[in-house]
Amino acid sequence: MNRRITMTLAAALLFVAVNSHAAAPVDAGAGLSKSSRCYSCHDASNVLIGPPWQAIAARYANDRKVMETVLARKILLGGGGNWGVVPMVPNEHVKPEDALRLARWVLDQQPK
Repeated sequence: MNRRITMTLAAALLFVAVNSHAAAPVDAGAGLSKSSRCYSCHDASNVLIGPPWQAIAARYANDRKVMETVLARKILLGGGGNWGVVPMVPNEHVKPEDALRLARWVLDQQPK
């Protein structure tokens, strides 16, 4: 992905993060994860292609504020190297503002 697109997405994420005052309801995040096809690779507690959301939340619990933006960017642009050899592909079904909602929702997932 070229630098201009990356910078545009980063700016959009920053804008959404700064201007979103109300947290989305938990059910909205779950619905968004289903409509965005996140369940194709992720599950709440089981390893599929990608790590479970509970493991992601546990790993980044101490760095939550920073990781909201990092995870939102990864949802939009993809990435790899943090959870093994299989890279995360960009999710073309997610808008920047929804990526931040999804990241926050994932970080809210706690083992039950």
